[in-house]
Amino acid sequence: MSDKLKKYIAENDAEFDALPSMGHFERFKQKQGLKTIVMEPKRTVIPVFMKIAAIFVLVFGIGWLFFNLGKMQGSQEFASNTTTEVSNELAEAEFFFTEQVNLKKKEVLAYSSSDNVATKQIMLELEKLELQYIDLKEELAINNNNEQVINAMIENYRMRLTVLEKLLQQLKKSNKIKQKHHENIQA
Repeated sequence: MSDKLKKYIAENDAEFDALPSMGHFERFKQKQGLKTIVMEPKRTVIPVFMKIAAIFVLVFGIGWLFFNLGKMQGSQEFASNTTTEVSNELAEAEFFFTEQVNLKKKEVLAYSSSDNVATKQIMLELEKLELQYIDLKEELAINNNNEQVINAMIENYRMRLTVLEKLLQQLKKSNKIKQKHHENIQA
């Protein structure tokens, strides 16, 4: 069957290349009972002034976008500079307070005995304050340079120093009382 089709196409090749005569499509549609539809080019519904207004809005919008992006970039630079300053100040304060707390701890340990229950209890409280400080540090990482968190961190150090100083005063009093008692026994 395909050989017959190939033979027919080869014999009638010229007829396949020929274009239909004028009005062929209209006559075909009339035979089918359809109306002849004349295709006219579509006219634009949007007037010229609407096109100009759209271009103006587009240009204005892009300009506004770039202006605000520049503004945001400037505020981010300011924030990063402020962050650096606050971070440096916080690092200095942290270093100072850490040194002070460590010195006071050494003094307390020098005055207290290893079996002193009150000292152990206060040291446990100091560990709790240190854990709270770690939580505050994590919160500061989330809430970048929040003044309340920074103030809470500094207050935490102050509380630790106050507790250690009070403990140290009590231990010194206790040692003086023990020395007087010891002197009275020896005398």
